[in-house]
Amino acid sequence: MDDPRDPNSKGGHSASRSMNNGSHHSISHSNNNLSAVLAARKNWSNAQWFDAPPAASEYLARACWLPDGTACAQWQNREQSTLLLVRMDVRTGQTMTLLGEQRDAAWINLHHMLRLLPRAIHPDECFPVLEDLHPHIPSESLPDGSFSFLFASERTGFQHLYLYTYLPGNSQATLIRTVSAGDWMVESIAGVDVDNDTVYVTGTFDSPLERHLSIPVSSQHAEPSQGGDSGIGGSSGGGVRRGFKQVINVISGGGIKSRHSHHSSNASKSHGNSIPLLETSRTRSSSIVDPVRLTTDPGMHNVILDDECRAFVDTSSDIGRPTSVKVFALPFGGPLASHNNSNPSNHNGKYVDQSVHGIRLLFVLYDATFDDRKMVTGTTSSFGSPRNSDMASSPRTAAAAALNQTKLPSPELLSFPTSDGTETLHAALYKPDPRVHGPGPYPLICAVYGGPHVQRVNRSWSQCADMRAQRLCSLGFAVVKCDNRGSSRRGLAFESSIRHRLGRLEVLDQVTAVRHLTSRGIADSNRVGIYGWSYGGYLSAMCLCRAPDVFHVAVAGAPVTSWDGYDTHYTERYMGLPSENVNGYRESAVFEHVPNMRGKLMIVHGLIDENVHFRHSARLINRLIASSKDYDLLIFPEERHSPRRLRDRIYMEQRISDYFIKNLLSGNSGSSGNNSYGRNHHSGGPYQQREVMSGRL
Repeated sequence: MDDPRDPNSKGGHSASRSMNNGSHHSISHSNNNLSAVLAARKNWSNAQWFDAPPAASEYLARACWLPDGTACAQWQNREQSTLLLVRMDVRTGQTMTLLGEQRDAAWINLHHMLRLLPRAIHPDECFPVLEDLHPHIPSESLPDGSFSFLFASERTGFQHLYLYTYLPGNSQATLIRTVSAGDWMVESIAGVDVDNDTVYVTGTFDSPLERHLSIPVSSQHAEPSQGGDSGIGGSSGGGVRRGFKQVINVISGGGIKSRHSHHSSNASKSHGNSIPLLETSRTRSSSIVDPVRLTTDPGMHNVILDDECRAFVDTSSDIGRPTSVKVFALPFGGPLASHNNSNPSNHNGKYVDQSVHGIRLLFVLYDATFDDRKMVTGTTSSFGSPRNSDMASSPRTAAAAALNQTKLPSPELLSFPTSDGTETLHAALYKPDPRVHGPGPYPLICAVYGGPHVQRVNRSWSQCADMRAQRLCSLGFAVVKCDNRGSSRRGLAFESSIRHRLGRLEVLDQVTAVRHLTSRGIADSNRVGIYGWSYGGYLSAMCLCRAPDVFHVAVAGAPVTSWDGYDTHYTERYMGLPSENVNGYRESAVFEHVPNMRGKLMIVHGLIDENVHFRHSARLINRLIASSKDYDLLIFPEERHSPRRLRDRIYMEQRISDYFIKNLLSGNSGSSGNNSYGRNHHSGGPYQQREVMSGRL
């Protein structure tokens, strides 16, 4: 038997080799760790540090690389009223502000619409009046290191695109031209085809309830705007280079200059010597030309173009039309190639004859109308024509459509003015089947979110697929969703009207929706409830407390109850600094209005909610107890920002519907008792509702 202690034995050699290998491995591992540490220290010591710009030093919001190898960052001040686009040279440590924007009457919304172009754009490509260009810059070229980019701004009250060019040696980028304009908003840059002078965008031109792919088009006869302080010489939209004959750009410190004095004056005001700040301007020129729409089906479209802008994938749906995913081919030269010499104003915002654009349906990736979900290819050159000519009229399609209509009826879209008549509100109404529940009036439930950056009412299949609204409707409730002031996709004035006083106009607009439906005989004014989650939970509690004569039952899910306890960047964007808006923070808290509450309230919250901490509900409960107000509590000890597990979600939905049945259908909405203090319910698993955005309310 071999002795493992004997180096001459087989076992001994084996053990020795094993130990040696282990030691070598350990030493090698240690050396690798040491090398990594030394490399990290060296890299850290070689890091280039940059000071934040004094005018916007609190938030580093976005960062990217520029074509010349430098970096670019977007900085915001704490109030989020100033945004600076700063270029940082990682080799020299030098910085310069490419552009800036300042807004005093509202906040500045961040976006992802900084698009670097594949090459620099010379002004004479936009404005072919060569005699107006500075003679020492050749019109056919720009200095090495020049680059151009598109950047979005809400400086006119609506989010639009602007073209800038930067030349080395200048103190800032130059605003070359406005790419899009008008009382609608660009939501995304879908693609840029510089060679064919085309920018593809998605936006709200047709309706704030829809989203379409379109091309902003400029007028060859557009006149520049004379007013405003935005530094934009003309407010007509257009492609990257298509359009004007006027030069409206100024580059500080020399370079390319316009000889049109009124443009130079405006640009000089906007692009200061140190920080080029662009102030808000609400000018609108009569020369604005409507964009050309490329998507034909009504509804909401999410579009992705390939890098060469030769094809796009269109995911769309509408009320009554389930989601479909289609692939289209764009013609060589772009959809407007045949219209380069025509008057684009004739387009008038509509898609012209589809074959003129030359857009072809290649194939259908998915169509929820078909239960077999099989791929359908296309052959004809007309836009949206399928290869299978029987597809639209097949019995299976008709049956599927009938089934969808039966199981998930479409809500009715409504529009009505605010109580002061200054704005128009949009709502979606789900009415019970009168054959089952009679002609009405019905008990009404308001489904609310109501916060900034969210829109709940639009022309999409999600309206039909709102299963909570559909279930409550099947139980005999009328359900309404109303996007109050403060909601998104309506322009900055509509959204920022709630600034510094959250929970006031939102409640007024929800009251307006209830009164509108009551006047039509749809809603029973004595049986009105409301529910929502996160910001919607906040508004549900606020409606019950601030309008107790209108709302009788509320389910508040994960509610923010006082804005001094929520995310700083989110809260201060809309409320300002706590030290500068003491009264606003107090009036916007649910606590201040608890003594007015008379109806039924159920609070739903997860104990490990990482977004709206349970502390919000705990503080509200303390105030309810102090005011001797009854409440019901549904908590999920292992949940985050709402239940996700199927069994937990089913349980929560059942509890919510039962709460409304008990307190609205039975007519007990005005009573104040029979509530359970501290009623706890255990479940687990994270869930985030569809209307709740990640990282914000």
